[in-house]
Amino acid sequence: MKTRSITTFATIAAACIAGSAAYAGTRTVAPSKQGPPVVPEESCITGDIGYDIVSEYISKGIVYENQGFIIQPYADLHFKIYKSDGPITSVTADVGIWNSFHDHHPLQNAVHGNPGAPSSTRNWFEFDFTAGLTVNVDKFSIGPQFRVYESPSDVFGNVYTIGLNLAYDDKELLADFALHPHAFVELELVHSNGNGTRPNGSGANGQYYEVGIAPGHTWGDVTFTLPITVGFGSGDFYLGGRGFGFATIGGDLAYALNFIPKCLGAWTVHGGAAYYRLGGDNDRNSPSGASGFAPATVLPGDGRIDRNQFVFGGGMKVAF
Repeated sequence: MKTRSITTFATIAAACIAGSAAYAGTRTVAPSKQGPPVVPEESCITGDIGYDIVSEYISKGIVYENQGFIIQPYADLHFKIYKSDGPITSVTADVGIWNSFHDHHPLQNAVHGNPGAPSSTRNWFEFDFTAGLTVNVDKFSIGPQFRVYESPSDVFGNVYTIGLNLAYDDKELLADFALHPHAFVELELVHSNGNGTRPNGSGANGQYYEVGIAPGHTWGDVTFTLPITVGFGSGDFYLGGRGFGFATIGGDLAYALNFIPKCLGAWTVHGGAAYYRLGGDNDRNSPSGASGFAPATVLPGDGRIDRNQFVFGGGMKVAF
């Protein structure tokens, strides 16, 4: 091969190789239509909605209703308004409603009207509205709140209270043996939801105190909780000015419905029982021997004493 031919061939080969290398170096891959994974932002609004069905309605150691069908729906919303790595880790604004509907209602209109008279909301025994804050400081949770207790069926007058809840998260300290202790105090501003009375028969504006723990454990989709609570009163909150109100211990078994899509929330069903030791006349002194709840404005009637009580119940909740 002539020298000129060799040179020409070498030039063409070099150009081909260079062109191939250049093409390989600049070749691009079409970007994925999905793009990089997007990390969802944490929602600043959480809450739950649900209902409980109970065999008997006992609140703060006082029997409000012990007959018929009782269903208690509720809903809560929590708005995270502050978050930090400092001493105060978060602040949440909380609002909630709670209801109790009864098909046994002998005392409707006992406050505003004639007891037993027809009412358009005679089954709607109680409606509560709560607004407050939850301030998390390290493992402590501090929750001031304002609460209104109302009776759409006019069994009792509106009760206005302020309260403070204190809880401690001991999960890191005790792991599976965590107790989740809490303490709660509530001061009545207008009227009373206790059963104490003053000489003129008006409801006392007393104080209520509560301490409790709620140890529990989870096995897969099943969670067992063992709540234990003790309640006390002062300022004639309980009848006769007694201090001890009640002590209760119960067991609750909850099952997570994980087959429901997460986009619809976290669904659970639960059921359980609780034993109450009631500190004296646990009725609100029903007139004429009527069982169930009677308003504090009614003077003592049957004076029944039922110091030991078992309550059974269950329900469903959706958290989001």
